[in-house]
Amino acid sequence: MEDLFDKDITVINKYVDKETRKPKYKVSYIKGFWSSKDGISINGTQLTKNDGLSARILINDSRNETYQKPEEFEKEQKTWTLQPDDYLVKGIVKNFTTTTKLVEDYKDVIKISDITIKDYGSEDMWHFAITGA
Repeated sequence: MEDLFDKDITVINKYVDKETRKPKYKVSYIKGFWSSKDGISINGTQLTKNDGLSARILINDSRNETYQKPEEFEKEQKTWTLQPDDYLVKGIVKNFTTTTKLVEDYKDVIKISDITIKDYGSEDMWHFAITGA
C-alpha cells in the first residue's frame, strides 16, 4: 500500500508560542497520496469549475513521524498534526516564510478545510482524507 502513498508532502502547522503569544509555524515532511480534480464539468445546463485538491496520508505509515492529535500538538509541537486552516503542499518546501508567499510560490497547496479519518478495513489501509482550497 505504501507504494501508492509515495509523494512528498510538506505539512505546515500553525500554533501559538506559549512565551510570546504570537503565531508560529512548524514544518514537517511526510509521505502521502496527492490528487487534483482540475477541470470543468457540465451538469445539465450548468458549467461547474472543479479545482479541488485532496491528499491521503496513511495513519500507520512507518516512513512518517508519529501523528499527534490536535489537542496534543497544541500543548507540545513534537511532530505533525492535521487541523483546519493548516497547509499541505505537494513536494518539499525548504524556505517557508509566510503562508501568503507559500500560496504564491507553490501551485499545489491545500489550506485544510476537512479531515476525515478512514479507519475501517485492514489497518494497513487506514488513512486520513484531507480536502481544502
